[in-house]
Amino acid sequence: MRLFRKSPDISLATPRPITADDLTAVSRLLRDGGRRYYGLSGSDLPAILARGQGMALVGAGELLAVALVSQPTGTTCWLRGVAVAESGDARPAIAALLPPLHQALAARGVRSLYYAGDDGADHWLAPALVAAGYTVDTEVVVYEKSAPDIPAAGNPAVVVRPGAPADLEAVLRIDRASFEPHWTKDDTVLGPAIAYGPYFMVAELDGGPVGYAYATTHFGGRLVHLVRIAVDPRHRGEHIGVRLLADVVTYAADMGATTITLNTQAYNTHAQRLYRWFGFVATGERQRVLRGSLPS
Repeated sequence: MRLFRKSPDISLATPRPITADDLTAVSRLLRDGGRRYYGLSGSDLPAILARGQGMALVGAGELLAVALVSQPTGTTCWLRGVAVAESGDARPAIAALLPPLHQALAARGVRSLYYAGDDGADHWLAPALVAAGYTVDTEVVVYEKSAPDIPAAGNPAVVVRPGAPADLEAVLRIDRASFEPHWTKDDTVLGPAIAYGPYFMVAELDGGPVGYAYATTHFGGRLVHLVRIAVDPRHRGEHIGVRLLADVVTYAADMGATTITLNTQAYNTHAQRLYRWFGFVATGERQRVLRGSLPS
């Protein structure tokens, strides 16, 4: 039994790329490992393993640690899952995993690997990443709103309608134009959101998509989380973001939600001015985003 066996010697373990055959072992490690960070949905895992998006650390025929990453976007990528079998100091395992992971990603043209932690993982994973040379890139700040008031309805010429799968290409184009590469969302996120999400609205002007808003609901509809609001940069200043945000607040009120939350980068002062004008208040919660520079 694991309870009575000697902890493995990480220095004798061997790193290797993950494969589809690792599904059972990786699933077990992400569920039962002593240290775990998992920023994925269960349906994402098979595709990540099949594409070899990660590195495993193997010793004595056993998976001792694993690091999973997102599909690269340009020269950037995100850590999406990290697990270590032992519950003690995770730094040796992370130090053994990262160099081969970095090298594999660099061979694919990736130059920066990002991590945004959570309350459960940040106390053990962030220090291990910092020890490996990761630095703070920015912080994500949290805003919330409880009152259903709307200061303005936005551009009356803008039509806000439910998104459809046929909108995916236009939505991806707007997203790529609106955000830095490491903040964009790909078709694996936006495709299901359009098809199955509780709230995904497209803003149209002169018959063409110029923005979108995507929100999720929680706690039986009592909380609405605004995941994303984006406006084509060519149409900024035309009150399209106001139009979309007003629709989100109206949707939340119709749902009977008592709170709307959202996250944004600390440096995105333009968006924060809009949110504060709409009655959103900063909660004081801040999440560090770390960046690792990969070898060229």
